[in-house]
Amino acid sequence: MAHFNNRRDDTSSFEYIEAYPINPKTPKQKKLWRNIAIGVTTLIIIVIVIVVAVVVTNQKKSSSPTSGNSQYPISSYAHMTQLVTDTTTQDKERIFVVGDVHGCLKELNTLLTQIKFDPTKDQMILAGDLTTKGPDTVGVIRRAKELGLLCVRGNHDDKIVRLKAFELERGRNAMYPLDANMPEGRVPDPIKFKNYHVAVSTQLTQSDFDYLSSCPVILHIPNLNNTVVVHAGLDPNIDSLQDQVPYLAMNMRDIDTKNQPNPLSGSGTAWATAWNAKVKTSSTENMNIYYGHDAGRGLNLQKNTFGLDSGCVYGDYLTAFEIKTRQRTQVKCVNYDKKSGDIDD
Repeated sequence: MAHFNNRRDDTSSFEYIEAYPINPKTPKQKKLWRNIAIGVTTLIIIVIVIVVAVVVTNQKKSSSPTSGNSQYPISSYAHMTQLVTDTTTQDKERIFVVGDVHGCLKELNTLLTQIKFDPTKDQMILAGDLTTKGPDTVGVIRRAKELGLLCVRGNHDDKIVRLKAFELERGRNAMYPLDANMPEGRVPDPIKFKNYHVAVSTQLTQSDFDYLSSCPVILHIPNLNNTVVVHAGLDPNIDSLQDQVPYLAMNMRDIDTKNQPNPLSGSGTAWATAWNAKVKTSSTENMNIYYGHDAGRGLNLQKNTFGLDSGCVYGDYLTAFEIKTRQRTQVKCVNYDKKSGDIDD
């Protein structure tokens, strides 16, 4: 007998449909979500604005080592050390400060011979502007490095360092068009690629650059009668060395009628005169300041300031001043810069 089972276990023919309840948003809900979206978007925009503002502020701060320097930003290519404190030089038997050499290697060598300089016993500090105008900037740098001479940065040295740093980073082919300024932002002394300093900077090797860029703006030797060496001068309105503005320390000549440092001679009172007047009434610790830069006033020795740029490159003299004995030695120079000016372009 045959038996038939009519039960079907095969469910393949069944179709399952999942159903979800439809809950359409009410106008109030739509408005709520729209307001949330607007709020989130606004918050994101505010965060972005704050981040950008912080980054810009930090960049501005990093471009100037002191808060008083915002008017005179420092180039990103400056490789600058603002202040070095030296606590060993005072142990040397003789310590000479020499005014602006300006590439006059022959005269520097004559001076070294005349004072019988002995690097094992003596030290010499070059008061800035080792470079340009004279015939052999590279020779001066290499001679200074060979003898272990100390130095501070002059305004011309600063331009050479910046140009060479740009070349090393970006390449010689990036120094065009010639009439364009090197991209440094709002520096007070922009440099064109056609500037005569370029002919000097491109001659420097990495080793030459390393020596020149190592020269600080200010050298302080506290254990040697509180000696300070700087290229141009110090602002009498500022007591702290670390708060001095680098551009002004490399370029000032006068304190003008607004009581501000000014690069122009004749714009007011010589900064050294103002400094010595301040010392008479000040209770702060006295400093003896040795500087160069102001060839127009020549050798200018006062009680607490010692101006040593005696115009070698203009055919006058190269001067060495021995700090401990206050004895000075001079050699006659050839006039290599008959323009007798300080125009950079």
